[in-house]
Amino acid sequence: MARIRAKPRKNPRQERSQAMVEAVLEAAARVFVKEGYARATTNRIAIAAGVSVGSLYQYFPSKDAIAVELLRRYRESLLEIVAQRLARAGEVPFEKVVAELLTMLLKHQAINPALHRVLIEQVLRTGARREILGFEEKLEAHLTSALHAAKSRVKVDDYELASFVLVRVVLAVVHAAVVDSPRYNTPALARELTRLVVGYVGSN
Repeated sequence: MARIRAKPRKNPRQERSQAMVEAVLEAAARVFVKEGYARATTNRIAIAAGVSVGSLYQYFPSKDAIAVELLRRYRESLLEIVAQRLARAGEVPFEKVVAELLTMLLKHQAINPALHRVLIEQVLRTGARREILGFEEKLEAHLTSALHAAKSRVKVDDYELASFVLVRVVLAVVHAAVVDSPRYNTPALARELTRLVVGYVGSN
């Protein structure tokens, strides 16, 4: 199997090149959603961005690399929000923190749901995934800290193990709701996941 060229060639340093990369990423997001990933090409993305394909190739060797960068940025913004929400675990009811967080995960406004589906299918379910490893582990670290902070209100013997289980289970359900069964991506799902998480940690 051919190796997927999913790693950016270089990082833009000058303001002009940074603006060009932003234009490419914004255009790619539109093209991926409108045309579909299979029909999207670097030529179409370059045209939509108003740059030459040669300029695009200075930073991205393939559309896979562009998809990886879009997902990386999305995940970084998600991690920041998760960290902010979980930091409140020692101050407010744990169930409230979980409910807000799960609602945010299912309806995160930083990315178009259709684009999210494309990125999950084309990055997380392909060899390009290796370029963005570590996301789940960072989520687990944030959750472990939150469980420690709420230790007087949860019943957990092994914080790290509990975080591993919860992060993997919740992400699997969220991904399935976004990609495979969007009819379940509703407030009712957020409530059910909240019940699952709160019940698992024995929150009171």
